[in-house]
Amino acid sequence: MNSFGRFIKVGVSLATVGLVLVGASSANAAGESVISKTSILPRASLYKDLRTPVDVRLEAKVIPGQGEVKLRELINSKLNLPTDLTFSTEGSEVCTKDIGQIDEEMANRPTAQVVADCPDSVVGGGTSIINVAGYATAEVKDPIVTIFNGGKDKDGDPILLMQGYSATVVPGGHGIPMRGVLKDGVLDVHVPPLAANSSVTEFVFNLPGTVGVDSNYVQSQCSTGSWTSNAVLTLGTYDKDTGQYTDKSDLATDPFTQSCTGVSGKAKFKSPKIKGPKKVKRGKKGTYKVTVKNTGTANAKSVKITAEGKGAKGSRNVGTIAPYSSKTVKVKVKFKKSGKSKVKFKVKAKGASAKTRAFKVKVK
Repeated sequence: MNSFGRFIKVGVSLATVGLVLVGASSANAAGESVISKTSILPRASLYKDLRTPVDVRLEAKVIPGQGEVKLRELINSKLNLPTDLTFSTEGSEVCTKDIGQIDEEMANRPTAQVVADCPDSVVGGGTSIINVAGYATAEVKDPIVTIFNGGKDKDGDPILLMQGYSATVVPGGHGIPMRGVLKDGVLDVHVPPLAANSSVTEFVFNLPGTVGVDSNYVQSQCSTGSWTSNAVLTLGTYDKDTGQYTDKSDLATDPFTQSCTGVSGKAKFKSPKIKGPKKVKRGKKGTYKVTVKNTGTANAKSVKITAEGKGAKGSRNVGTIAPYSSKTVKVKVKFKKSGKSKVKFKVKAKGASAKTRAFKVKVK
């Protein structure tokens, strides 16, 4: 069944069980306000330059205007997260089964059935509140949100697949699919239209929380001593005849700041890896690919590679290498003397011990 058919079916069910308030249909929503909060809980010491596992709690709420009895529908939420924070898709399986992303009815199942399709892909959970037909007093508080690892998009950004399920909103329960993408620090989540212009007015996401299978899914550093976040919630009224939203507006929450303490850490190198010619003519230059890896807990700054041996010399500035990252650069070495030359490639940086690897070259 398509989304329009499901809309009609559930809307009829809502009216049948008396959840839609009769006699107040002329009320209009306006003047809502919004609040949000991002809470990061470190699992161990934080570093200034290195991201380590954390838990994160994401909250947002729509509040009706003063004296108003209705609220518009939540269409989209953009959570502007601290730039120190990211999601890692590598530690859990990517959910490749259809849990509502293709056929929306696949999300219209109890939570346990959906989780059974991708049990090793669960990366978090949460709750939400639905206001039936948008009425401020008609709250349904039992919806459960389950979040799955959806892999990465074409730009390499993490995808979050979500299922929201309420056992009581209609007889037999009802579930909907959602999808989010974390891009440039913004978690963008689209919410599909609900029956009878019902609205999601509050949600909480816990990642990985108590249900996520990957304790390393959320990672953060503390680069400046504080984290700042806010959200932009898009509200509107769905017109089932046109399939479009009217009265749309973007409401931004006030910034929320959380203090943090990051340890400076220390850069550390592995011996560089060298690839290049083993025979070079005297007076000529050989070009060598040198790979440098920083296995420490701080950025390696002002990294430089030098190459020296019998009648041989070369160098190359590398710049900065982040923790647990590597860079491969080309280093040109000039050979002035014939014979065998044992060239020592040395990598060094401020505050880090130098590492060296020798490479034998025959000069003719």
